[in-house]
Amino acid sequence: MIEGYYLGCPGWGIKSWLGRLFPSGTKDRDFLARYAEVFNTVEGNTTFYALPQPETVLRWRDQTPSTFRFCFKFPRTISHDKGLVGAEGEVREFFTRIEPLGERLGTLFVQLPASFGPAQLDRLRAFLVGLPRGFTYAVELRAPVFFASGPEEDEVVDMLRERRVDLVIMDTRGIHASHSLEHAETRARKPLLPIVMRATAEQPLVRCVPHESFDESLRFTEVWPAQLAKWIAEGKRPYFFMHAPDDTFAPENAYRFHAMLRRIAPVGELPPWPGAPRQLGLL
Repeated sequence: MIEGYYLGCPGWGIKSWLGRLFPSGTKDRDFLARYAEVFNTVEGNTTFYALPQPETVLRWRDQTPSTFRFCFKFPRTISHDKGLVGAEGEVREFFTRIEPLGERLGTLFVQLPASFGPAQLDRLRAFLVGLPRGFTYAVELRAPVFFASGPEEDEVVDMLRERRVDLVIMDTRGIHASHSLEHAETRARKPLLPIVMRATAEQPLVRCVPHESFDESLRFTEVWPAQLAKWIAEGKRPYFFMHAPDDTFAPENAYRFHAMLRRIAPVGELPPWPGAPRQLGLL
């Protein structure tokens, strides 16, 4: 299985994975269990929009091994609607819902809108100070000024390092290299920001959205294995979430990425591809 780092996709309940990542005939209720037989983490975007019911969280716990990690996103009511201010009640409810997962909780990350700039950094600092101890956190910034090699970038990086909070690195160069009309909406939703390969704590988190043709993304994606291998050698345990424009082929992309990393680092083997061999030739 996977060793030294965490590899996953954005969610597990994608029906187009039937017959590919999931053997044909897999029931919806078994998607997570099957997913967790292959990958050791998942990007939990669902909590950005709505909190799961308590019985759902218990089912997730029972369907995954203790080594599996759920990386949930803080609800948008906290990050976007309230701008991190006066959201103590929402934060408490978020933790109440997910805490039954216990050791299966991975990095919890707050995605900030592009409008969240230097003038709001005191809000972020106060928010991070007020979070419960005993969890791992990360922040995803989207304001271009934080990537401009200026004092604003230095300030936020220093703050995250001081708090031992990881930085989310979102690599959308692949999808933005596409001119497909089919994926125009995806490009519009994903910011194109400079890529700075740095860690502010011990579990840097990368979200990679490649071109719909993975080969077209290689000039961007092939730089990541060396960086992850470096972090692993330094004793860090990075997260790498592989997307796809509509996430249909995210699992195949993740398999291919792991094969690239495995050539230069001892990261274990993924199980044999369980479904149809549509893209196994890429490996």
